[in-house]
Amino acid sequence: MSRSRPSRDHYAVLGLRAEASPEQITSAYRTLIRALHPDARPSGPSADAELAEVIDAYQTLHDPLRRSAYDNERGQKRQVTSRPVRIPVRVRSSTNTGARPPLRSATDPRTPASQARGDPFNELVTWLFSGI
Repeated sequence: MSRSRPSRDHYAVLGLRAEASPEQITSAYRTLIRALHPDARPSGPSADAELAEVIDAYQTLHDPLRRSAYDNERGQKRQVTSRPVRIPVRVRSSTNTGARPPLRSATDPRTPASQARGDPFNELVTWLFSGI
């Protein structure tokens, strides 16, 4: 009756924390069974599913071996989902031989005349700073 991939957390189904003792698990199970039993309330598809979920959670958490296996699986899922997302980024270093030289304005005396003419950006910079 136990499923390999539960739809909900077994501890949440029983309303417990992960550190709950076996006595607390049994007590929560008995309380929920009394409340969800078909004799206590009208039966229906959702009530039957709820009851089956409580029984499944109890069967898993009551058995120490199954509980430890479930806790390990639960911990692994939490680790997988809590890892940060890595976004690949290219970083260019200024020490690369293929790196572009820094932009210089046409008014900069270190800029060759061939670069100052013909480049629209340099022409714009020259025009902007020519009035200064």
